[in-house]
Amino acid sequence: MTDTPEAYNLNLLAWRCRRGTKELDTILQGFLHACFADLTTAQQGQFVSLLEQADPDIYDWLNDVALPPDKSLQEIVSLIKSREELA
Repeated sequence: MTDTPEAYNLNLLAWRCRRGTKELDTILQGFLHACFADLTTAQQGQFVSLLEQADPDIYDWLNDVALPPDKSLQEIVSLIKSREELA
């Protein structure tokens, strides 16, 4: 898979956004459908990397319990949280 926006299969990403809790499902799928196409290629890669993380970690990061260890994950988490605050 290349890093171009066309390389990401949105149906596959939507499936990967289905997590262990309805809250995570709603946040991640909502962000994917509302914002993914407008992200830079780097940010799209960050979102894909976020989806590779464990559910408890993602939940904690999105709820300000902990910070992601990686700076690029911190950036995408901030974008997701800012979108949620606007909703």
